[in-house]
Amino acid sequence: MVRIPLDQEKASATMKRVSIVIPTFNQGRYLPACIDHCLFQTYSNLEIIIVDGGSKDSTKEFLAGLERDIAERAVHPVSKMSEGGEIVRERQPVYPRGRRLEIFTFDKDMGATRTINEGLSRATGEYCTYIVGDDIPHPHMIEELVSALELTGADFAYSDMDVVEDTGRIVRQMHLPDYSFETCFARWYHLGVSRLYKTVWHERVGLMDEGIQGANDYDHYLRFAMAGAVFHHVPRVLYSVRHHGEKRQTGQHTEERYANLLEESKSCAYRARTFLRARGFASSSRTARAGE
Repeated sequence: MVRIPLDQEKASATMKRVSIVIPTFNQGRYLPACIDHCLFQTYSNLEIIIVDGGSKDSTKEFLAGLERDIAERAVHPVSKMSEGGEIVRERQPVYPRGRRLEIFTFDKDMGATRTINEGLSRATGEYCTYIVGDDIPHPHMIEELVSALELTGADFAYSDMDVVEDTGRIVRQMHLPDYSFETCFARWYHLGVSRLYKTVWHERVGLMDEGIQGANDYDHYLRFAMAGAVFHHVPRVLYSVRHHGEKRQTGQHTEERYANLLEESKSCAYRARTFLRARGFASSSRTARAGE
């Protein structure tokens, strides 16, 4: 484990800490961009927890040099011309300060859910999310989701997102529905992957179920909802999720894992429908809290 304070004392005392967990496995090609987009969030009081779940590619080498890169990386742009006509360049650090960074690496493949849980269990922020190591959070994601939580009093905020190719081209935009328990859990999972929630829900319902490897988020947030969490949709695109193409069958997109994802998701949908029926709701629930 590596802990990097990154001038933590300079983070605004009035801003609640947000924990971002970045689980990664063999994503060395994409991980640097993901981490940069987390570090460069417009919301400064961040705790970024990177968990490498046993990568065998370039991930560990990159993470080993990350502390030094953040501390020393600089650019020297032209800042002015002197009275004598000389070009003057001044050193500017690349990375912002006021972030806290922790890095955990493991030698063996722990599976996706255990890797995420290793990060979630270490989150100390009032708000929490996880961002997989090949995705791209947009610069205002955390700021806007924090604002939504604080203005509405909700426990969980989620936003719309882009699906992008490796080249950065947009495959499609995902405009998610406003929240109802039936729409977002009983019909299917419609919360996406751009989200932020109150960390206290880990204490109330536990972490992710490590017996579930595909629909781990579906199951986790379904448990939030059944325990009474209030959800709020932010109708803005704040995130880009990678689509690696049909030929790159990795991660959840191998034939076997995708089939498992669908079966686990169906199980969650059935549980959500059973929950609604038990509470006397056979049709659409219009409220933000499950069953109200």
